[in-house]
Amino acid sequence: MATPRRVPVLPFVVLSSLLAIAGARAQAIEPGREGELANFIPPAAGARACFGRVYDAAHLKAHPQQRVTEMQFRLAYYIHDPDEFSPKGQRNYYFEVLARLRGHKQPKPLTAMGECRPTEDGKAIFCGVDCDGGGVMVKRSGDGKIMVDLEALGRLRMTVDCGEDEDGIEVTSGADDKRFLLSKLPDAECPAYDDW
Repeated sequence: MATPRRVPVLPFVVLSSLLAIAGARAQAIEPGREGELANFIPPAAGARACFGRVYDAAHLKAHPQQRVTEMQFRLAYYIHDPDEFSPKGQRNYYFEVLARLRGHKQPKPLTAMGECRPTEDGKAIFCGVDCDGGGVMVKRSGDGKIMVDLEALGRLRMTVDCGEDEDGIEVTSGADDKRFLLSKLPDAECPAYDDW
């Protein structure tokens, strides 16, 4: 008889914190409360940074269960036009993850988008996809690299395009799809938020 596979269980306090952050992700980031986000990019209109990696054949051979063959993480600071609720314009950090999967043939990469907030401990950022689409935890890793942690929440709903009627593809944390070390991309390869 096969031994049952153990599923990691997040401690209640950690899970509660993540759920609280997820519920609050639609809120604006107040100036001065950017926390760890400001270490990724400054809270200035148009600020952005992109990180990416294409996994080579040797890496994929050594990790045969890794589904992700290419990943890019984009982060942008955006100031909305002023309105009656935000006279100086609502301020948000938006993210986009683009990925290609082994055996998934499409001309464009899969994408997931949403907002990011600093974690309560100040050591990482949480980036969540709206409507319970999962998310990732992201930490700076030195030398212009970041670690995108899919295992922390376990899933990310991705689509080929941004249409509401399109079925999503669940990218889940598996044996070889837990954390992704990505390198900073040149500014010329990092589009402005309005061009995502």
